[in-house]
Amino acid sequence: MTLLPSPHLVYLGVTRRCGPVTPIHLLVSIVIIVACICGFVLVKPDLIVIRVDENAIRAKDFQLAGVFRGLVPVTDQVDVIIGHCPSISCTASALHVYAESAAETAKICVNGNILFNGTKTEEGIALIVINTFTETADIPHFFHSGTEVVQFLKSVKENRMVVLVGNGNMSETLNLEARFALEKLGSSMVHVLRGMDTWAFIGLVGTTSISLYEVMESPTARDGASRADPAIFDQCIPKKFDNAKVLGRSHLKFCLQHKEKYGEFCRPTWSPPSAPTVSPTSFLTDTFPIVLIAGDRAWYLWQVLASLYSAPGFILSNLIVFQDGHSPETFEVARQFGVRLIAYPEANSKHSEQADRIAMHYKRSLDTLWEMYPEQEYVIVLEDDLIVAPDFFDYFHQIVPVLRADTSLFSASSWNDNGFPHSSIDSTMIYRTDFFPGLGWLLSKKWWLQIVEPTWPTYCMGRHWDWNLRAALKERGLDTLYPDVSRSYYIGNLGANADPKVFWRYFQERRMTRDQHHQLANLDELIGTEAYSLLLADLIVHATLVDHSRNPCNTDYFISPGFKNLVLYYEQEEPGDFKQAFALAKCFNLYWDQREKDIVRGIFRGVLRIHYWGNQLLIVGSQSAFARKLKPKDVKPFKIT
Repeated sequence: MTLLPSPHLVYLGVTRRCGPVTPIHLLVSIVIIVACICGFVLVKPDLIVIRVDENAIRAKDFQLAGVFRGLVPVTDQVDVIIGHCPSISCTASALHVYAESAAETAKICVNGNILFNGTKTEEGIALIVINTFTETADIPHFFHSGTEVVQFLKSVKENRMVVLVGNGNMSETLNLEARFALEKLGSSMVHVLRGMDTWAFIGLVGTTSISLYEVMESPTARDGASRADPAIFDQCIPKKFDNAKVLGRSHLKFCLQHKEKYGEFCRPTWSPPSAPTVSPTSFLTDTFPIVLIAGDRAWYLWQVLASLYSAPGFILSNLIVFQDGHSPETFEVARQFGVRLIAYPEANSKHSEQADRIAMHYKRSLDTLWEMYPEQEYVIVLEDDLIVAPDFFDYFHQIVPVLRADTSLFSASSWNDNGFPHSSIDSTMIYRTDFFPGLGWLLSKKWWLQIVEPTWPTYCMGRHWDWNLRAALKERGLDTLYPDVSRSYYIGNLGANADPKVFWRYFQERRMTRDQHHQLANLDELIGTEAYSLLLADLIVHATLVDHSRNPCNTDYFISPGFKNLVLYYEQEEPGDFKQAFALAKCFNLYWDQREKDIVRGIFRGVLRIHYWGNQLLIVGSQSAFARKLKPKDVKPFKIT
């Protein structure tokens, strides 16, 4: 006969809250211990776990294998508990782990037996350590502060499995140091945990990839007053957890499902990329994080990550992928590349607009970033549909001193909205614009605190996040720098706001730099709106005036040789009237959007500057300050009807 149910676990709980020790307590304890020592237990227990209070926790190396050996460190009182959890059948090479975090309780079970069972009165983090080689579990631990968690994890040996559940308000329990420590175990959600969230996680000490075993739930109410649903993890976990083999198996499984889509990624010879070589140049990314906003477009993410690895100056540890929701395909691509990933529950909005969801995800991702790196000066913001050029980081490295020197500049972008083969050619040329382009841009902590965060509402009422930001920048008169030839390439023909017809018309044929370095030529002329305005005025004065009696939509005139700088004027009723500039943008096959008839992308104080069929062309509004001073009186501005 056996004294223990199957699966078998003896759980001796020692706590300060048990009450007086009764004769029954002592009798049951003695019977079980004697039975274990003397061999009366005919079936060997799978795990024997002893729970002690925080004083006894300090006793090191207190583990039991198979049957109880040694002395139990008793500090106050002893209670014997034999408990059960939901159980599923696992193979002999796996352990069944059940972890539950709920509003009022937290629970950890292994092979159907309770190792920890706490109530809300015990607010903090419950943790057990499992030795996957000896198949034994350490004593359960309960921590009330992040500092305790960090100190304990430093003592845990590599290749130990760590099971954690949150109980109560984890925002107060987990400080920043503790969140980074748990991220190193493979957590992709710890940085986004908030007060009323529930969370269960299994990590591996010494891992190099994101854990597959993590779940988090958040309150549904906007004010955070409601309780989150229980976060429940219930799976079979391999006892011999080999990180390389796990990655290999998951890559094989992934490619069996997606082989046709991923090509090179799923070739038998593919292996996770090694850390990129750092260029001798002191690149921007030596200091600044890279935030990559992602959703469920894993095929795009793979292309973006491959381009980043190929760009000199890329530092893997500086990249963080912020994922909206949990897409297994996206998750696996991030794991295989070894990048840091922070996964949020899918963004919800009280409106059905996709723009709301995207704006919410952007906002919370940047919030988390600045919480993680409060001392950082800048961050690069990327999206999962932007391939970067070989000189992407070199470009920003050269641009940063200009941003620091000019308080009228909000940002620098890697993207030229008008960067088509026929309208951009000079890889050394940089422009100023009062229209924020986005699409691979640099954000400073200063402007985040002063402009972006205060003016970015949680609910955008169907308004795109970049529209909201552009309105705030226009109100404050702040400009953005952008290159004549883009340092990024947009591949997003599928997505929440993507229109395949628009993509093939405006994004398929784009010019992007191909070399690793271009020395930017006009940086001093970009510092200050006055200096840049003087530069434009000088260009206008010395430019060849386009024949305003001809149809500007006839490209033959502009293709004609002999020109270097050209200028034309378009009609305006007032300085903010861009209807004719919009018509010319359509005429010249630049970027135009029927929803934005009052907007011309790339414009600066009424002047659009492009390279058109090899010639620098200045398109000047008749009511701009430049036209009022420089336009010949006999020139009638273009008006396209």
